[in-house]
Amino acid sequence: MKRLLFHIFLLLFLTGCQAEHDHPLAEDFKRLEETLENIDEYVLAKEGRINAIEETLQAKDLTLQQKYGIYGRLYEEYTPYQFDKARDMLLMQESIADSLSDPLLKTTATLNKAFLYTTAGMFLEAFNAFETLDTLSFDYQQKIIWYNAMQRFLGDYQEYMQSAGVTVPGAEKMQSYRNLILENTPENSYLHRHMAILRLITENRWDEAYADNALLIESLNKKSRDYAVQTYWQGFICQNMHREEETMKWWIESAICDLQGAIKDNASLCSIAVNLNLPEETERAFRYIRISLDDAIFYNAKLRKVQIASTMPLIEKAYINAKDEQAKERSHYLLITVVIAFFLLLVAMVALNLHFTGKTKARTIETKNAQLAESNASIAEAQEILRTTNLELVEANAAKEEYLGLFLSMCSGYLDKLKKTLPRDQYEAELKNFYKTFDTSFLQLYPSFVEDFNALLQKDCRVALKEGELLNTELRIFALIKLGITQSSHIASLLRYSVNTIYNYRAQVKNSALSDRENFEETVKKIGSKR
Repeated sequence: MKRLLFHIFLLLFLTGCQAEHDHPLAEDFKRLEETLENIDEYVLAKEGRINAIEETLQAKDLTLQQKYGIYGRLYEEYTPYQFDKARDMLLMQESIADSLSDPLLKTTATLNKAFLYTTAGMFLEAFNAFETLDTLSFDYQQKIIWYNAMQRFLGDYQEYMQSAGVTVPGAEKMQSYRNLILENTPENSYLHRHMAILRLITENRWDEAYADNALLIESLNKKSRDYAVQTYWQGFICQNMHREEETMKWWIESAICDLQGAIKDNASLCSIAVNLNLPEETERAFRYIRISLDDAIFYNAKLRKVQIASTMPLIEKAYINAKDEQAKERSHYLLITVVIAFFLLLVAMVALNLHFTGKTKARTIETKNAQLAESNASIAEAQEILRTTNLELVEANAAKEEYLGLFLSMCSGYLDKLKKTLPRDQYEAELKNFYKTFDTSFLQLYPSFVEDFNALLQKDCRVALKEGELLNTELRIFALIKLGITQSSHIASLLRYSVNTIYNYRAQVKNSALSDRENFEETVKKIGSKR
């Protein structure tokens, strides 16, 4: 009997388990995850640098030239962080240049503005800015900026229009501008070396591009934005050389640099998410694409949000496939559990029969007791399998929460697009329908959320819903927090309120808590959860 049970359990174990291997990039992903855990610290450091520069504007007796320089420093800080703020700094520089009647300063600010519009994908605005410039008046440095802006404009615009089968007029001049940069910049300068690598990429000379870019990367500060840019390009080069593992390695390196520098205008993390195509990596891909979307919303360049939204179907398909795979695994484990339970029942029946028929034989009784002990061990093993299955179901519910949060972000983005095309009353109707859909979907997941939420508040501060309401604004805010959407800027974007309004709602509700106000939001996240 023992040998029979041993072979049965061995067979079930071998059919129910798959060989597990460490991910070849496990250490790299570990570094990326550790960096993501400290993302708030990097943002605070960035805000601290910006605030320190802004405080210098309060100094007395500043000349207009000095203010122009300070706004230039702020522009450099804001360029990879917040598009609107970066543009505002350039507008301030243009205003100062007008006050000083200094065309040189005005031209530099306008050139930078055209370049900023180009990198943000605002090609019409960039073209209009280019049209205002007098190229004959450029000094040496302005010519370099002009060449760089034009090659970037023509390259990005042509890439953007290529999907529609449209050729941008003058796109063939892109390489000419790159050649002008190479002819007019020192060979050891970053811009010269970067442009030379782009030319090799354009010509599909991947081995040379890889080697030259590796040397450039070695010379850069690992905390600089240039390092993040070049490591991203190295990943792109490796992708075209079909080096999948090295591609991800370089993009992880670029993403870590982006995160540590609080660079919101980034591409690496989204590229990683799109290329995580194994079923067991779906959750990671889902989380990375959500972070990329949050960064794009914060940076507020329309093209960035559209580009990331276009990757959503890929992630959604992978997520659905992963859910199907999980369902198959649950069925597999359930079958194993049923088989084990059947054999346990059979063993128990045999042991019971032996117990009653062998009362008079002490040795037989001892043997049967040993068999019962083995049966108890088997029951414990079956219980462990059931516990593992329950944990997987809980993880599946967590995935539903995250997917609902992503769905809301997508719907909110589509509403923003519809706002430009629909009449106000029709848009308001669509917005109400969006709230109703969210309320209904959320309460299907957590039907007792309102009661559980009110139980955390003082009696005179509890939320009272009006007739026909499923949730109100306060409840929607904390429903989003329950789904893991905690940034006030993101919540404000979804609910069409200002960030200050969201802050006030959150503070007001936390002040009404029965106890432990500091951890009130963490308590809300645990409503309806057994995790």
